[in-house]
Amino acid sequence: MLHATREVAGSSMTRRIAVTALAACCVALASAAPGRAKGTITWHGCGRGLPASLKCGELRVPLDYAHPRGAKITVGFNRLLAQDRAHRVGSLIVNPGGPGGPGSSVVAIEAAGRHLWHPALHQRFDMIGMDPRGTGTSTPIRCRAATFNRPVSLFPRTAAEFRRLTAWARAFGASCRTATGPLLGHVDTASVARDMERLRQALGDGKLNFLGLSYGAHLGFAYAERYPGRIRTMALDGISNHSTSINTLFSDAAAAYEDTLNRFGAWCAQTTTCALHGRDALALFDALVQQADQRPIPAPECADGSCHPTVTGGELRMNAFNLLMVKDGIPALGVPTWTDFASALARAEQGDASAFSSHFAQSARDDPFPGLAINCSDYPREVRSYRDFGAKALLGRIIAPHTQGASEAWLGILGCMRWPVPLANPPHRARVRGAPPILVAASTHDPSTPYVWAQELRDQLPGAVLLTRDGDGHTSSWLGGGRTRDAIARYIVTRRAPPANTVYPD
Repeated sequence: MLHATREVAGSSMTRRIAVTALAACCVALASAAPGRAKGTITWHGCGRGLPASLKCGELRVPLDYAHPRGAKITVGFNRLLAQDRAHRVGSLIVNPGGPGGPGSSVVAIEAAGRHLWHPALHQRFDMIGMDPRGTGTSTPIRCRAATFNRPVSLFPRTAAEFRRLTAWARAFGASCRTATGPLLGHVDTASVARDMERLRQALGDGKLNFLGLSYGAHLGFAYAERYPGRIRTMALDGISNHSTSINTLFSDAAAAYEDTLNRFGAWCAQTTTCALHGRDALALFDALVQQADQRPIPAPECADGSCHPTVTGGELRMNAFNLLMVKDGIPALGVPTWTDFASALARAEQGDASAFSSHFAQSARDDPFPGLAINCSDYPREVRSYRDFGAKALLGRIIAPHTQGASEAWLGILGCMRWPVPLANPPHRARVRGAPPILVAASTHDPSTPYVWAQELRDQLPGAVLLTRDGDGHTSSWLGGGRTRDAIARYIVTRRAPPANTVYPD
């Protein structure tokens, strides 16, 4: 999925880690003194404040796999040993999505005892949190925060406003090229898949076990294309689509977000604990957007300068997405609930739209930057002129009358339109031959990765098994209990997939 940013401070579950207690973990991981090795791993502590059970390591890999003897970069990762050593299966590499989400952060959560993952995974596997190149503890993408923070709207209403947006995009991309150097052109997912094969070899545990969420599904099928015979199990949960046109991707994403907002409205009408129960929640949403477009709503919690002091209608539409991702939230990640979203709308009506304010980038390595760089390496630029923008904006309004196309795909399309390095990994249908059965899991009402994308990927992976959760929310592996989550873990442990086309209730 395209997860670029401008009017939101992160547009996936893993981006919210930066605003929870996990932020301290990430800082400690990044500051740990590396003992780098080439082809082998020297495990060491991960830094102050992190559990002793968590160990970190690094590998040197080619910057450019077309020139394997040339410049090198570092790929960082951590490991949490299997609890049941007598019945240990092997290593399990996890990717939490994004793109730009560091695997080390979500494994650190498990090490801290917050139980994000299914218990069987920690019991039977050494959990490996790999940070894709450019992210986390790996050689980082760097950009100029001050350039990123310049005020500009993703929803220009005139040609002049569009020129200001393109000037921002060009300046921001140039700042990333200057600060990052050659790595900026080599953070495509195909390169990350080759890094993951280097890590698999260095771990010395035989064939790959992989659990990829959201963007992690994109990484998974990139690996399966190149190394199909080296897979033991691969579970892809919440399918990011890298095989379709940008128009189709945009329209599917816009429709999925709109669907979730509509379902929130119906839920609120039936749920007495919803702060807007008894009212037309969608009518209020529309009214707030219109009001904020005419006169931005104050965000008093941003008085410390960490986020925008007022909220526009565009920001409200974009940032509402973050509050709708998971109906019941994910406590271990600080992901909010639909109840929180209803309360945020009620506060905005009273003049406090802080929950919808966009956060400012704080440093050259801030969370939005690697995700945007990966998106721009994997997806083509289609908005080149104000007329192009107008066509996309019209498409969004037609498909999604409430959210008006303000999806994650919209952010990526505009954020990449003046990127300074060429496309490295063009979208294409998956070409996989000789892989074992791959588990493709999806929910029917996922606001981020539409259900149809899981169907499309299943058709491209010979022998793949489709597992469906009939319900709301992005991915299933982190959503408490449930038969879908159990089935994913059981497959990874035993290699036994559920019957094809199994559907479990929410």
